Amino acid sequence: VAKEKPDLAEEKARLVVEGAENKKALEDTENKILKVLSDSKGNILEDETAIQVLAASKVLANEIAEKQAVAEVTEKEIDAAREGYIPVAFKASVLFFCVADMANIDPMYQYS
Repeated sequence: VAKEKPDLAEEKARLVVEGAENKKALEDTENKILKVLSDSKGNILEDETAIQVLAASKVLANEIAEKQAVAEVTEKEIDAAREGYIPVAFKASVLFFCVADMANIDPMYQYS
């Protein structure tokens, strides 16, 4: 796929990187929430900072979920394109090993 359709290969690589960045952002957000909760004294509903952090994390989580849904659909399309090459690769490998084994039948085929 990388040689036939480089745009699909680049898109797949970009999706992998984006997925890792999204996971990192979610982890950072979870850590912020935990820090705010551990630093909070008294009623959490009265702490404006905690409410703002929770609201911001909810928005970020929703955005990441939307991105991941789009990425999942795109990744399935890329994998489907990639699976189209499997029959050709199988036949090419059979042909290669047939030609490679011809030297066992007759030494004449070893150098031709």
